[in-house]
Amino acid sequence: MHIRHDHHSITAAFLQSLKNAAEGECPLDTLKGCLLVTDLDGTLLNKEKRISEENKAAIRRFVDQGGLFTLATGRIASSALVFAGQLPVCAPAILYNGAMIYDFAANRVVWERTLPDRAAVVVERIAAAFPGIGIEIYSGGKPHFVKENEVTDKHRMLEGFAGGSAGDCRQVPKPWHKVLLAWNPESLDAVEKEVAGWEMEDITFVRSDAKYFEILPKDATKGHALERLVEMLGINPSASVAVGDHMNDMEMIRRAGTGIAVLNAEPALHEVAKRSCKHHDEHALADVIEWIERSWPDLG
Repeated sequence: MHIRHDHHSITAAFLQSLKNAAEGECPLDTLKGCLLVTDLDGTLLNKEKRISEENKAAIRRFVDQGGLFTLATGRIASSALVFAGQLPVCAPAILYNGAMIYDFAANRVVWERTLPDRAAVVVERIAAAFPGIGIEIYSGGKPHFVKENEVTDKHRMLEGFAGGSAGDCRQVPKPWHKVLLAWNPESLDAVEKEVAGWEMEDITFVRSDAKYFEILPKDATKGHALERLVEMLGINPSASVAVGDHMNDMEMIRRAGTGIAVLNAEPALHEVAKRSCKHHDEHALADVIEWIERSWPDLG
């Protein structure tokens, strides 16, 4: 498993945020030292896959008061940038469900973990056991469609992914950041049950959506990446706030100073979250930020 660090870039990005603050773009004020990290789909985005004006206004207000804001998503950089470009993102983002920390301001990777070579064997084993499954391998900043079905077709259309099928997973260039398994929810339930009994020391599986089941490097969850980001930024871990809705947000919710589950979150997230907030169709991030403003600096 490959691990890459680039502390120079993260330091430069953080120093730039301080420079922006001094110039009045992000004035250091009452929320200095607070880091707010949010999932996209099912959390920040509404059912139309848009960021509400209420959420945008609240996030701008949070940043104007000195808070650091960023995203944590399973998406690749180009897909996440569509939304990051609409927001005052003040810190590097967590991508690939935790396999990468990416600095949009510098347009570079500052930390990443990649799958071991044996992931190809795992992919082949799953493909043989479940012929109808869709398989997307993420390498070189884009998905490679190894096996396609109705779910991958829809995913390709929604995200605007170009390119054809790779045909064979061993044709996909390495390193790989993640593998996305796509199928109808009932069939993926069977896949999840099957792999639960497999011994995997350097690979982990996570359900990121009813239709998506992902293969990730060991210890490359959003939670592990959040801990790394907090360390890089020099933020007190207790001052980190994370918001999410699905099982791929579990470790982030668990490891944040305050983990918050949106009202529409999976029941398991509500069990580990310290707080809950409004539904993602009811401006959940605005609700969270209003709570931070009332509670800071005592978020406990």
